[in-house]
Amino acid sequence: MFAEYGEALKGFAATSGARGNTMWKDHLALTIGRDLQGLTFHRHNAAWNLVVFGSKRWILYDADRIEGHKTRLKRMTRDVNNPIQLTSANWIRKLYHMDERMYEIRNYGHDCVQRAGEMLYVPRGWAHMVVNIGDTVAVVSERGLDAMEP
Repeated sequence: MFAEYGEALKGFAATSGARGNTMWKDHLALTIGRDLQGLTFHRHNAAWNLVVFGSKRWILYDADRIEGHKTRLKRMTRDVNNPIQLTSANWIRKLYHMDERMYEIRNYGHDCVQRAGEMLYVPRGWAHMVVNIGDTVAVVSERGLDAMEP
């Protein structure tokens, strides 16, 4: 079923510095979610996401911009005046347009919509959040399941 994506994944492996077939572990995850479900900002190893049905809105923030700047990361991804973490949809509604966030994302990140049949690659360490637009089904894989590999 995913044979047509094999060459694209090999390309990701080659450009990421992976050795041989070590880029992707032998696992896939199937995600099924309803409208407005998603994940708040987080970081991990390189990953890919293929939407099978529905759409996802992604906000990604460059790892180089936040490396060594934990205060910037917290200021960008959290409401520092409110200890309760917002859902992805509420972050977009309430925080995206405040302060320097929109400028930072548009100049040092990406705000995009992924539709059915499209694959999105998330580089290692990039902070990102995602929210479903309608009911959504996707297949995902991440390099390693533990903390970020060196």
